[in-house]
Amino acid sequence: MTSLFRPFATLLLASATAFAPLPLIAQDVADPPAETLDVPEMAAIERAWAAGDFVTVRQGLKALAEDPGTALAQYRYGRVLIEGRGGPRDPAGAALWLDKAVQQNHVEAATLLARIYLSDVAGGPGRDAAKAADLLTRAATRGDASAQYLLGLLYQNGQGVARDQDAAFNWLLAAAEQRHAMAQFSLAAVQFENNDQVEGLRWLRAAAGEGLTEAQIQLALLLDNPDSGATNRVEALDWFRRAAETGHVMAQRMLGTRYLQGDGVPADPQEALRWLTLAAKAGDAGAMSNLGYAFARGEGVPQDLEQAAGWYGMGAEHGLGRAMVALARQMEIGSGVPEDFDTALSWYTRALETPDARLARIELGRLAAEGRLDGRAAPQRAVPWVLAAAKAGRDGAIDWLDAQAKAGNIPAQSALARHWFDTDMARHQEALTLMRAAADAGDGPAQFTLAGILARGDHDGTPDYVEAHKWYNIAATFGHPDAPEKREVLGALMTPDQIATAQAAARTWFETDALRVPAPEGN
Repeated sequence: MTSLFRPFATLLLASATAFAPLPLIAQDVADPPAETLDVPEMAAIERAWAAGDFVTVRQGLKALAEDPGTALAQYRYGRVLIEGRGGPRDPAGAALWLDKAVQQNHVEAATLLARIYLSDVAGGPGRDAAKAADLLTRAATRGDASAQYLLGLLYQNGQGVARDQDAAFNWLLAAAEQRHAMAQFSLAAVQFENNDQVEGLRWLRAAAGEGLTEAQIQLALLLDNPDSGATNRVEALDWFRRAAETGHVMAQRMLGTRYLQGDGVPADPQEALRWLTLAAKAGDAGAMSNLGYAFARGEGVPQDLEQAAGWYGMGAEHGLGRAMVALARQMEIGSGVPEDFDTALSWYTRALETPDARLARIELGRLAAEGRLDGRAAPQRAVPWVLAAAKAGRDGAIDWLDAQAKAGNIPAQSALARHWFDTDMARHQEALTLMRAAADAGDGPAQFTLAGILARGDHDGTPDYVEAHKWYNIAATFGHPDAPEKREVLGALMTPDQIATAQAAARTWFETDALRVPAPEGN
């Protein structure tokens, strides 16, 4: 299986192996079957069930479970006890009555009782995977799809039984062939893990077709990915829509964004707003941010900067970094909201702690290059921000780094040297001089980068393993996380004499100035 499919398979397996919380058991159990006992009381209970009168159901089933004590009545009574219908939940009582039904070979009772043993519900009999496996085996061998699915998971994870992937596959397949959606979903994951994309897609489509929302969204994402090898964006849109219509907020956001941008569908502002608003009201920060973007740009809707700030603000409060950055930008220039540089700076800084930190670094770097952070942030802290701004092509960023480097700012020397090595071959020697100066002054990133340059021979075309090993050793001592591994890899290419020489050079470096410490770094 290619790396592209591993996230999907991992998610599928994670979804499949998590046993549902006990209050949701009823979702996996069909409504009471049409089969009734040949007594008038059961017919009255059926009518009460259909009417939602669970007090009558509970009282009636209790009587029938006790006398005449049929398996069906005992199973149904155990079910209402565990679900808490018509009275408080009674897990211990449920287990008792379900066990009575199991003794009369009631299949659904065995499956439900097994789930209780797997759930470790408060007031219940306690988790016992081995007992659950025994109950599920009884029900699975008699064809119960839910039991086959759960038994497959137990074999897959070695819970209550010895781990056996072949047995797991066979039980999952048995359930999947009975159109058990979660079994199909789990089987898709197994097939992707086994590098069988064709079968993986077949079972994923089957689960999606059975209405399993998670399968629908995973199938949509797979088909929407241009690198999946199974790309079909038209079909992906259909699955996004199906998942969106069941209330899946990510699907609603994806669908709304597609309509907003006219991506694979004709642009439709009304549909875009409908789906994005539904997702946003359900708490999806991405949808909030996308609405902010739409109103800020006037994309498909009339431009409304005040409303844009409102949506960005909601996304920011929900912790979305890109919404924080967009809101901060509006506050910085007073666009749709009163100008408030201090609050804007606070939002930029908060965004540094999110997955969208790169966007925040660029904006903070721009502000530093403009001199607007003077007195607010130490130049050393601003260096990685300005470097991000330079990589993004922001005006003045390189000039700021150059001025700071000339003023003796060691992190600036390191950052500028790395930038020149990456972007300007004509300045490699100048960059190397700066890099050595920063490394000698204790800058960890400079030490690590210098080691890599020397190991590859990027400085003059000739690798210098001894000097590279020395700098990897020094960087490792100062705590660079990747330096130890690089040092070991390089050491495997060196002779013992070369390694000894490199180690001696590192000791000499430390002895030359015992007060050397790593230069401060920041976000």
